[in-house]
Formats: sequence, structure tokens, C-alpha cells
Amino acid sequence: MRGNFLQADRKPNHLIHEKSPYLLQHAYNPVDWYAWGDEAFEKARTEDKIILLSIGYSTCHWCHVMEKESFEDDKTAEILNRHFVAIKLDREERPDIDKLYMDALHAMGQQGGWPLNLFLTPNKEPILGGTYFPPENRYGRKGFKEVLLLVEQAWRNQREELIQAAADLADYLRNSEKTEEGSELPDKDVFERTVSTYKKVYDPNFFGFKMNQQNKFPPSMALSFLVHYHHFFRDEAALEIAFNTAYAMKSGGIYDQIGGGLCRYSTDHEWLVPHFEKMLYDNSLFLSALSGLFIATRHSFLAESIEDIVHYIRRDMSLDQGGIASAEDADSEGEEGKFYVWSEKEFDSLVADEEIKNYWNVTEEGNFEEKNILNIYFSGKNPYRDNISLTETFQEKLKLKRQILLDERSKRIRPLRDDKVITAWNCLYIKALVQCFRATNNETYLKDALHVYHFLLSHLRDKNGFLFRRYREKEARFPGNLTDYAEFVMASLMLFQETMSSQFFHTAMETLNIIETHFASPAGAYYESISTNNDLIVRSIEGYDGVEPSGNSTLAHVFLLLSGLGIEPSKHWDKAGKIFSYFRKEINTNSLSYPSMLDAYLIWSKGLVEVAVIYKQDHIEDVKEILDGLHSHSYPNVAWVIMEEEHAKHLSSEIPLLQGRGAGDTHLVYVCKNLACAAPVTGWEATKQLITQSL
Repeated sequence: MRGNFLQADRKPNHLIHEKSPYLLQHAYNPVDWYAWGDEAFEKARTEDKIILLSIGYSTCHWCHVMEKESFEDDKTAEILNRHFVAIKLDREERPDIDKLYMDALHAMGQQGGWPLNLFLTPNKEPILGGTYFPPENRYGRKGFKEVLLLVEQAWRNQREELIQAAADLADYLRNSEKTEEGSELPDKDVFERTVSTYKKVYDPNFFGFKMNQQNKFPPSMALSFLVHYHHFFRDEAALEIAFNTAYAMKSGGIYDQIGGGLCRYSTDHEWLVPHFEKMLYDNSLFLSALSGLFIATRHSFLAESIEDIVHYIRRDMSLDQGGIASAEDADSEGEEGKFYVWSEKEFDSLVADEEIKNYWNVTEEGNFEEKNILNIYFSGKNPYRDNISLTETFQEKLKLKRQILLDERSKRIRPLRDDKVITAWNCLYIKALVQCFRATNNETYLKDALHVYHFLLSHLRDKNGFLFRRYREKEARFPGNLTDYAEFVMASLMLFQETMSSQFFHTAMETLNIIETHFASPAGAYYESISTNNDLIVRSIEGYDGVEPSGNSTLAHVFLLLSGLGIEPSKHWDKAGKIFSYFRKEINTNSLSYPSMLDAYLIWSKGLVEVAVIYKQDHIEDVKEILDGLHSHSYPNVAWVIMEEEHAKHLSSEIPLLQGRGAGDTHLVYVCKNLACAAPVTGWEATKQLITQSL
């Protein structure tokens, strides 16, 4: 990877020894960049200089723009090197640091985004900052060089005021973290109010939600919540909204119609022109939403979409060692989207078929800088009600032409692939694969999940069970955050359910013990960073489900599953409740920003049904129908375990749901609520009837 950044006329700076593709992109800037660490802060203290902390990530378009305009500029570099200590940080490696300083920027009354540029005292306290700065005055913003000189002048002439203001802001950030347990749960009507809000912001023409004036982000966690809401309340409109939105995302320009995979967001309300970067977490969460929708509707379009995304990740994102890369850039050859678009002439030379051309809306004038982003037109249709489908003949022709275009596109210069492996994001993908396996019964998805999981075990978990955040070029580095730990526990428990192997269960419980020891707060919710991290001025607690579920949201789901398995059920049930109580205000007033936590709270509010299936060694085939039934029905609040009788006896001391459970002559199914069980039954139909009665 480093060879991509070599420049014969530049000497490398301190970033040259880093592994992060983002930091290596800046390793030959004339700016004397340092990585976050003691060396940089000691230099700032010794030389009495302000720190410029610049945070971004490798596939960030505006990060690339600012690098080209400012950080590769010798005049800007001269100012920075003379008056500042410059630190570059990959937000994907240290999301805890990124969150802290993003919170600081918000506290200054500014809108966040990346690149995030903060000026800090040598003690890491934030003075002021912003996002993208142009090189000269424009866009209503001061030019970066002018900002640097103004800050340096203020440090010389108004130092005490700056230090005091920074200390006050740091104190504000510390005090904003609640330190006491919440005493009340979110309002009981929050689910109905949230769905009502989704219906109000729903776009009936292009689907999805109009949450701002222009962009649309993939709302995959919201779709999963809406599917579960439909399950509990039989709200057909909620399911329709979720289905149509998934259909629009898969059909629009935000989805790579040739190579597969969802882009970061759409720059318009029609899902047409994306920001072309592709993130592993977006595609993982979309897979989870698609799997839930497929279970609810059995529409073949959803199963085909799942297959397409998994195929894309296998082909383009899977690493030889076994992990999954983080992202693909939006830019190639210095232009955003160049890799993905087609001129009409180029398209016609490869696909001489008017039907296919019209299907993908290819025109002479194009829809993006005189070229075409391929998309499928769906305006005026309601996919959920109209049951849109393609003929088998057309599908075969489409598949053939698509492969021709993919082969031709593979000759182009690809966007940069950020090949670092992030623990939490790989766990999101493992979870999604298990959910897709459950929905479709395609065993290759489970095999893929196991392959990725074993990579994490081998490369991102140390001998004491502690997790690292990222892996790249044979180096595992940075302590895992709460999201890494919580997602790893949930992925382990889901694989335990599917494989019946106690290894996954024990790994999950060992990891959960680390969470309780190193992340628990007196307030009931959990800190974002591990207790051994000593380089933060504030240790924060987060519940916001931004681009991925928060660690606290995923932990709530973990506690529900453990309670359903009878593992200290009251304790884990209460732990989930404490998380909901801690975020009561946020859930009540801004529930659309907490879809994964709201989903856990919905399940919590409905109570759990516990199912234990015990079978004799020679009768595993007798329970296959039961397993398929549990997979293919949407039971968000059913916790289940299927296990061979002798194996169940060995684990019964650790999983109380298994205690005293025998298999009878072939198999027995125990359906329980609050660990009080009905008389055992055999077969899926009887099992299904008992589950339905218990819900």
C-alpha cells in the first residue's frame, strides 16, 4: 500500500511508519505530521505550540480535497510547521477521540463533518475548530492560511483567555456526561410516536425519509425497527414503508448496479447521485434489513438483493487472510465517481440492446456530468403493492450484459480500497450473514460468517481475551471500543445458536466479563472507551445510532438474549432497562436517532419467549424442520437454543434454560415464558402453536 504514496520529490514525515491508509495518504505531505501519541504532545508542551488535530478517513472526499488544496501546499505547510504541532488521526481507528472532539465542535455551535480540524492546547483541550477550510476565502469561509495565522496570533497575544476558554469547554464536556442512573423508562407511546414520525417524513414518490433538504442516507436500522413494529402491531403501512425504501435503495444510483454494493448516501432525494464511497457497515446493515424484510414478505427481489451484496463483498472486499476491508473510496484518478459512470457511446459499444439501455436509463445527455449513473426507474410505482417482477428471459439477458459491463469496468483504475479490518464492522457483517442464512437457508452465508469470525479470533483478540480495534499488514493495534466488544459478543452468541458449539458461548461470556470490568459506568450505561485508555480528556457514554448501532444499543440486545437463555435473567433484564432509562430523554425527544436502541426497547417491552429444543444424537434430522421454522418466522422476542441432549447436560449449569431438559425418545421442545414452561411437544407445528400462544 505504501508504494501508492511514494513521491520522489518529497521526504516522508512521521506518518510513514503508520499502517492506516488514511495516515499514509499524508505521509509525503510537506506538513510535518505526527500520529496521535505522546511524542506529538510532548513536542507541543516543550515548544509551547498549539496543536492542529486533523481527523478524517481514507475514503473521505472532502478530506482528499483539503489535502490537495492545503496540506500539499508548501506555503500552508510552512505556517503549520513553524507555529503548530500537526497531528493526523484516522477516525476509524480511534472513534472515541473523534467523538470527543466532534462533541466539542458541536458545543461550539458548529455543524460536524469530516475532515474535522480542531485547535488544541498542549493539554489536548479544544480551543476552536471547523470542518473543511478552503485554501483561500470562499464559500463564506475564511481561508485556511488566514485561520492558521489568526489562531497563532491569538495564542501569542490572548493566551490566557484561550487556555481558560478551552478549560471551560473541556469542563462542559465532562459535565455533560450523566453520572447517575436514570429512574424512569422512556414513554410507553414512544413506538407509536416514532412510527408516526417516520410516516410523516416518508417520501411517497421516491421512498426513504426526507430528513434534510437534500441528502438521503441509508436508513437500514430504521427499516429493521419498522419490520419488528409491523410484527408486533400488524401495521401494514410500516412494512410497506420499509419494503419500498429498500427497493428504492437497491434500484437507485446509490446502489452499484454493475458491481453490487450500497454507496454511502445519495446527494438528492431520488437516490440517484450518490457519494460514491462504499462502507462495510452500510452494506452489513442493509443486509440485515433485507433479511428481515424477506422473512416478513418472502419477496424474491430481497433474496436476490442479499445474494448480490454478499457476492460484491466476497469479490471486492474480502482479504486473502480472511477479514473484510473497511471501505472503497469515492474517487479514482482524482475524480469522484469516475470508476462507476458510463457515456452513452461506451455503453452502446458494449450493450447493443435498447431494452437494457432503457432499463438502466442511459441517455446521451446523461445524469452526472454528461455521463450516466445506472439506475432503475421506479417513480409512480409502489413496489410493495404492485409486486414488480422481471421475466426470467429478461433476467438472464440482464445478467449477461451486466457481466460484460463488469468485465470492461475492471480494466479501469479502481478507487482505493481501505484494507484495514475493523472489529466492530466485521462483526456487523457476521451478524448480517447469520441473519441472511436464517432468512434464506443458504448455508454459504453461515460459512462466510464463520470464516470472518475465525479471522477475528486469530488476529484481533489477544491471549487474555482483549480485543483490538483494527488489523492491517500483520499489525493489530488500538484497544477495542465498546462497539467492538458489544458486536463481538452478539456475533459470538448468534454463531453459538447456529452451530451449537460451546466455544462461541464461552468466548461471548469471557468478552462480556471484560465489558463489565472495563466499560461499566456508575450510571448504568457503558463508556465508549476501555478503562485502560488514558489519553482522553473525557470518557464519554454514547447511545446515538449513527452510521452503526451504538455499543449501548447492541449491549441492550445482548442482555435480552442472555435473559432469554436464562442466564441471570433478572440481572440482564435490569441491565437492559438501565440502558433505556439512561437514554430516556434522548429516546423520548429524538427517537429517530436511536433506531437500534428503540428496537431493543420494543422487544423488552413485549417480554421474551424462551424455546429450548433438545434432541438425541441420532435424531438431528427430526429437529431440522423446527430450526427452519424458527429461522423463517419473524419472532423478534423469541430466544432459542437447539442442542443435543448430552451436550445440553454439560452446558446446563451455565445456561439455565437447558437445566432438566431431556430429549425423550427423539426430541422435545420446551416453550417457556419467564422460564415457566408448557408441557414439552414435538414437531414444528406444535412448537409454532405454543410460541404463538405465548407471544
